[in-house]
Amino acid sequence: MRRKTWIIALVIVVLGAAAGGGLYWHWSHSPRYALQQAALALKTRNMDKFFTYVNLKEIALNFSQASSRDLAAKNDEHTDDLTKYCRRLGGRFAQVFLPKLIETFEPQVRKVIEHYLFKLNNTQILEIAAAVTVADIDTQGDEAKVTLTDPKTQEKLRFQMRRQPASGTWQIVSVNYDDLKKLYKRELCH
Repeated sequence: MRRKTWIIALVIVVLGAAAGGGLYWHWSHSPRYALQQAALALKTRNMDKFFTYVNLKEIALNFSQASSRDLAAKNDEHTDDLTKYCRRLGGRFAQVFLPKLIETFEPQVRKVIEHYLFKLNNTQILEIAAAVTVADIDTQGDEAKVTLTDPKTQEKLRFQMRRQPASGTWQIVSVNYDDLKKLYKRELCH
């Protein structure tokens, strides 16, 4: 009888460990985990780790596309067909030229972002970590839409994340254009 008890206990421990391991694996491969690791990297001032969760090239490309759409929407009401055609042609040219330009200036952009992030005080970093903890995350396959809400102002920062096929790491690849404009004006232009 004792042997059966030991076998049952061993099976329960093995199944519990397997379930726990599976849950941990699922958690460690989620967008929320990536965001929390990025917040932890901010707290420890480990910018290399922080930028493993932020894809600057993708963000810059998506931002430039959104800003060009914004500019086109504002100016297309009172323009002739030739001007509209030239704008579309310029937009296509930018899509070809812009990736190389972004790649060239990525180190400088990263330094500017790092400089801003190093100026964050502990309270601000804890606010970011708290916002990440309660973020609204809608995951569909390898894409996730994330909304962070500032607890003080209730302003939202919306962005998209994508799981990288090679590493399985989730990265921020796009930030909502309007939200980023508000953040820029509030934080950097005051």
